Amino acid sequence: MLPATHTSPSRLLSVVLGFSQILLWGGSFFLMAIIGEPIVRDTGWPHEWVYGALSLALLVSGLMAPAIGRRVGKAEGEQIMRYSGIVIAAGLAIAALAPHILVFFLGWIIIGAGMAMGLYDALFAALGKRYGASAGKAFTYITLISGFCTTIIWPVLTLLLGQFGWRGTLLIYAAALLVIILPVYRWAFPRGASQPSAVAGGRLKSTPPAPAKASKVYYLVMVNFTIGAVMMTAVSVHLIDILLDNNITLAAAVGLGALLGPSQVGVRLLDLVFPKKSPVIGIAISCAGVLAGVALLLGSPVIAAAGIILYGLGNGMRTILRGTLPLHLFGPEGYAGTMGKLARPQLIAQAATPFAGGLMIQGLGVPAFLWVLVTLATANIFISLMIRKATVVRALATEPAAIRHAS
Repeated sequence: MLPATHTSPSRLLSVVLGFSQILLWGGSFFLMAIIGEPIVRDTGWPHEWVYGALSLALLVSGLMAPAIGRRVGKAEGEQIMRYSGIVIAAGLAIAALAPHILVFFLGWIIIGAGMAMGLYDALFAALGKRYGASAGKAFTYITLISGFCTTIIWPVLTLLLGQFGWRGTLLIYAAALLVIILPVYRWAFPRGASQPSAVAGGRLKSTPPAPAKASKVYYLVMVNFTIGAVMMTAVSVHLIDILLDNNITLAAAVGLGALLGPSQVGVRLLDLVFPKKSPVIGIAISCAGVLAGVALLLGSPVIAAAGIILYGLGNGMRTILRGTLPLHLFGPEGYAGTMGKLARPQLIAQAATPFAGGLMIQGLGVPAFLWVLVTLATANIFISLMIRKATVVRALATEPAAIRHAS
């Protein structure tokens, strides 16, 4: 059974890839939230250094993203994803055995390389290259399933920590990645499989695709995605701090924070049920949800739950649109390279966000931090409207030329 022989990705393929993303995200981006404090207590390494290892991994991932995207865009280039689990596993093993913080950093540098090779940006690039516009539903299924990452992985990590300590937990997780990821990607992207995207309705007709390079639309999308990535990281890292500052107890804050995952998953489920809308409209709705959610966090504790849900809905849409909007605007040709280029500023900005947010909260307080997020979210709504306007102008400019050519 070769998934690539289909003109669109099968549901089974999407489900399997969704669970593989849970493993990869859980062993990288979402790992430090659980193991960070046990590492600090056990080793005595500075708190900011231990958590800074994740920022280092994100920086490495961002710097590598364009090269990985170009690689995925070449013939058989998606084969590089097969080795993402091996690379992350190697980084986890080095971190687990690290006798010194510098060796720990080395492990996370390697983890960052594996993140560039196997997380959303590389996977969406490979699916978009292979299936064209029909990959959109796969993006939704994959993000729907992987949205349960923290719900599944955090309890598992907590259980392992209680039994084996942080070093044993990392080694066990590394072994799981070694066993699972390589065969999954070998099955999902077999060598020598056909590339049907060119003949599978690869471009959406509503907006004429245009080259991404040096276009106004491309830069607007890049800025919009980068601000969205900063918002996601800032809220994910500092949500508990925000809620505690709003006179909410720790137990209540953790309970409210648990609403975030289901909200993000819920909007992806709705995306499967309701009629499809243009990604250009979707990005504006996503930005509006994020703005409303963050703004409500400025209010009383009574409305904090509504704020988290609205933010989760908006951010959940954004995750899907990371794959579908570039495909809609620029078409499948060169899609893998475009995804890689768009990923770099997002990941670099994400790398700086936890540190910058922590400094702002410490120096200016949580309300000032939230007002900065509200300002960024407001700017992103205007950028999304500029994307809509630019695509309309481009469509009007392209349509007469197409009519003349046909006549």
